[in-house]
Amino acid sequence: MHKINVIGVDLAKNVIQVSVVSGSRRELSNKSYTRKKFAEFLARQKPSLVAFEACGTSHHWARFAGRYGHEVMIIPAKTVAKYREGHKTDANDALAVVEATRRPRLKLAPLKSLEQQGMQSVQRSRELLVQNRVGLSNHVRGLLLEFGIVIPQGWAALHRRIPEILEDGDNELPDMYRPTLHLLWRRLCELRDDIQQLDAEIKMLVQQNTACKELLALEGIGPIGAVLLFATLGTGEAFTSARQFAAYLGLTPKQYSSGGKVKLVGISKKAANKRLRAVLVQGARAYVRHLKEPTTAKDRWLLELIERAGPGKATVALAHKNARTAWAMLTRGESYQRNYQHEQLAA
Repeated sequence: MHKINVIGVDLAKNVIQVSVVSGSRRELSNKSYTRKKFAEFLARQKPSLVAFEACGTSHHWARFAGRYGHEVMIIPAKTVAKYREGHKTDANDALAVVEATRRPRLKLAPLKSLEQQGMQSVQRSRELLVQNRVGLSNHVRGLLLEFGIVIPQGWAALHRRIPEILEDGDNELPDMYRPTLHLLWRRLCELRDDIQQLDAEIKMLVQQNTACKELLALEGIGPIGAVLLFATLGTGEAFTSARQFAAYLGLTPKQYSSGGKVKLVGISKKAANKRLRAVLVQGARAYVRHLKEPTTAKDRWLLELIERAGPGKATVALAHKNARTAWAMLTRGESYQRNYQHEQLAA
């Protein structure tokens, strides 16, 4: 039982629902506030546990509450939904946030600093531009296919062929569509330039951040992986152990137990941060694919694992180990030394 008041907050863009429950579990109030009034409310409250349902503004408000001495929690929306009683209303949602705080082994969303959110925002913007480029590229390829024009896969082929297609007066491309194709081609070039600009910005941010720079030493971790690891972990204090962080990413084996027997049945498909998990696995896959001659104890371990279990399992094992090692590095403030035995940092 909490000894202090628990404030459950259901955030929205303009109206914020707040439920206040005492340490003895008596509901003191449950009402809505404007953003301005909610800020004033937090400022005048005695130190309390303020819990937010995770959403677009939860990190901003959690940092704000922390500045006034409140203990803060950010609880995933799926978790909050389990404790809602009655109809889905703002008042019931705020009360469900309070109820969720009382559950043991509650999984929280890590609170991000301004620096972490800033880096994450740059990376997400780059990701959006990449998705737009892929979508537009597929759109152009599909339309040209309707006129019997086939472009091989890859950005390089598209970059080379579209100007040739526009200049070729003998193909079946209708004249009425050529200006539209030229417009789409200009947009693809703009996306390419913008992605390159954000790539350069991400590299600069990594070089300016000591923690990100250290993470580049990990096998298969590039600038985007380093940014995402830092944006998720910060100083690592949101996770109690390296194993907990790996489990958060869905990189630990699932357990199935029956009749007192425990069986490991592969990694979970569910991950709280699918974006980071994907980047870790992609980086590990690239490292495993190009690993030929071992230069460290970790490389030798990887080659033995590839020989014994195959490149797929070796990829997941490396991603898992990188997650654990990154947690250790950021929590302890240690550098990664490739010549160390690979067990040391990730213990």
